[in-house]
Amino acid sequence: MGLRDEYTDHFERQFKTLSGIYTTVNERAWRYEDVKIKGVWQWTYHPLETIEFYMGDRTTFDWGNHFGVDWEDHGAKASPEPKAMALYQEMIREKTLTELAHKEDSSFSQTETVFAWTGATYAGRLMYLLRHTQQHIGDINQVLRLSECKTLEWH
Repeated sequence: MGLRDEYTDHFERQFKTLSGIYTTVNERAWRYEDVKIKGVWQWTYHPLETIEFYMGDRTTFDWGNHFGVDWEDHGAKASPEPKAMALYQEMIREKTLTELAHKEDSSFSQTETVFAWTGATYAGRLMYLLRHTQQHIGDINQVLRLSECKTLEWH
């Protein structure tokens, strides 16, 4: 098993973990209304957008464009429904797996030139994304617990 396969496996695990949201979340957790705590939709949307951005090589991105709402808007009434988020997640999953499928193992050690703050190599960029998503899976689990929902299964 090479680096491409390892990274593909770990991204698949994170997408599988996130998929658990759509069967466990209730309305309270999805749109959590405490101004100090974001809802599950926000903690889901943000890492998915981040993956979409960093899996490409463009340096500009229209954040919030997919649903027309800023993930940092507490209590946004226009927040997407779980079904729409699940479809967006599947789109990002497919883009991610396609991007990884086109990489040779040697690509992972190439110097990172587009997003240098994420790490010195392409592998560093991917680790940045995995760590970032994992942090927000923790945020999601916090909101699920506060809303008396089952937390996400670790994959």
